Amino acid sequence: MLEEIVRYKVAETTQRKQAFGIDRMLSRIEGARPPRDFAARLVGQGVSIIAECKYRSPSRGVLRADYDPLQLALDYQAGGASALSVIADSRFFGNAPHIVGQLANHPGLTLPVMYKDFIVDEYQVFEARALGADAVLLIVRCLPANTLGRLHRLATELGLQVLVETFDEADIDQALAADASIIGINNRDLDTFQVNFDRTAQLFGRLPASVIAVAESGIAGREDMRTVEAIGFSATLIGERLLAAPDPQLEIRHLLGLGVPA
Repeated sequence: MLEEIVRYKVAETTQRKQAFGIDRMLSRIEGARPPRDFAARLVGQGVSIIAECKYRSPSRGVLRADYDPLQLALDYQAGGASALSVIADSRFFGNAPHIVGQLANHPGLTLPVMYKDFIVDEYQVFEARALGADAVLLIVRCLPANTLGRLHRLATELGLQVLVETFDEADIDQALAADASIIGINNRDLDTFQVNFDRTAQLFGRLPASVIAVAESGIAGREDMRTVEAIGFSATLIGERLLAAPDPQLEIRHLLGLGVPA
């Protein structure tokens, strides 16, 4: 599936650059709001939550029938989330870049916003900042090593912070070589697609203490939050658990251990 998505993204981005070039994107960046400090919101007492907005996933289909990204983001903020991850993809996840902009610039939302897509081209990085995003996701598996480093530098130059997603030891080595300061470890084993926190803990051991570590995917409840906190993670990225919850605001509070039994 990842290879299929990457192929589509390469073709899609080529078409979009032709329709709305980088020069026009640069002019929009000049008027974008100043970036918020994504990294600073991830560190502190306990494990913070980056809460995700998306309509569907390729494997699970529609995740929330009454999906309203703005109301969802407001609920996430009220529940105690530290940042938002907003999917910019429409074909596979049912969101779109304009939703990133809607949430990044809404006066009632103050959380940092991460533009999340399968980034394969500098155009997407320019777009993220033009929309008002504060951070981007770069997935090591989607990019050649030299491209990862180049896009990471570009994002930093534009004032964006970068969460670099990894799956194994080689990915982590590439992330560190690109000077990543925020590194995500996907809790799902790509071979078995099972959540494996023992494997996550082994991968975490390769990270320098200076790196902000984010546990991604597969958080199913308060006990999993305790597990990743014990491993040493500063933050988690959670999507499907929150989207499936009847009350996302209450679910975040439960995951954080706020106002609910320990």
